[in-house]
Amino acid sequence: MKTLILDIQKLKKFSDEKRHQETIWTDEHGRINLICMKPGQEIITHTHHGNHIWIVMEGRGEFMSAGETQVIDSGKIVIVPPLVDHGVRNATKENLVIASIAAQGD
Repeated sequence: MKTLILDIQKLKKFSDEKRHQETIWTDEHGRINLICMKPGQEIITHTHHGNHIWIVMEGRGEFMSAGETQVIDSGKIVIVPPLVDHGVRNATKENLVIASIAAQGD
């Protein structure tokens, strides 16, 4: 396999209707989705069977998990254990960009 360098600035896309989520890399073990959210958009709480990792690339959001809400912003890495509910909301006036890393099939 050849080394791959992904340029988030060239890959990010936004939609007025709903958050834009796109798989930007995948193999037999895992995948990376790029999630781009305009103000007011959200990911409802959900769970995964494996660890789920979010890296906040730009902006700020409200991370919801286990009944609590925390602010996450650019440069933060969120590691969610298996079967723990989690979601995020963009409650700001700026765009939010998150890289989501999960096991394949999760």
